[in-house]
Amino acid sequence: MIPKYLSALWDATAPALANHLWQSTLFAVAAGLLTLALGQQHARIRYWLWLAASVKFLLPFSLLTSLGSYFAWSRASAVATTPGLYFAVEQISQPFSKPATQIGSTTHSIAFPSLLQLLPALMGLWLCGFLVVVFVWIVRWRRISAAVSAAMPLHEGREVGALRRVERIGGLRKPIELLLSQASLEPGIFGIARPVLIWPEGISKRLEDAHLEAILAHEVWHVRRRDNLFAALHMLVEAIFWFHPLAGGWERG
Repeated sequence: MIPKYLSALWDATAPALANHLWQSTLFAVAAGLLTLALGQQHARIRYWLWLAASVKFLLPFSLLTSLGSYFAWSRASAVATTPGLYFAVEQISQPFSKPATQIGSTTHSIAFPSLLQLLPALMGLWLCGFLVVVFVWIVRWRRISAAVSAAMPLHEGREVGALRRVERIGGLRKPIELLLSQASLEPGIFGIARPVLIWPEGISKRLEDAHLEAILAHEVWHVRRRDNLFAALHMLVEAIFWFHPLAGGWERG
């Protein structure tokens, strides 16, 4: 019973999963080529290109379009009037699926019987990689969270005044809480819903006013772009697709 269930599940999902990985790879390669071509343009454009490539891994278009196989009759009628270019695009975007053929009322797709026997081992390997990536991120998060808990809020001073000026220039309506930390961390934004700015103790003494405001403006810009939210999405991509060489290509800018 269980082998038959696994076989049916594999036949239904394996081609769509393979197509999703193939499409995401093509999308990431295209984003990389566009990034190189737009090297002289604003960094924001390259940032959004890499972000789009990362988010594409979470959008399984091939899995969604596979639902169309249930509408075999309508698909068969559409094929008769579809230009040849459609078939070329379909073959490139979904190379792991056969052209749907109507046999009675059943649509058949390509299967991977040789890999079916390795499915439990592959699932176990993927789970191990997933847990390792999640564990690494949890360790990093706990380190920063501990620094935030031990930090002291700043309500006045040179740093607070500069931060408020930068916030007004950047158009932020809600002020960012500034926390003075004794931990050996770089200045950075922590949190998504209620972001706070971690500021290492003693760093201000080595900075002139212009340098101080430049660093604060950089961190305020991260809040404006909601970089921590997008970084969390990318962390999810890295955890799920840890085996993909391009899944970790986007870094927070």
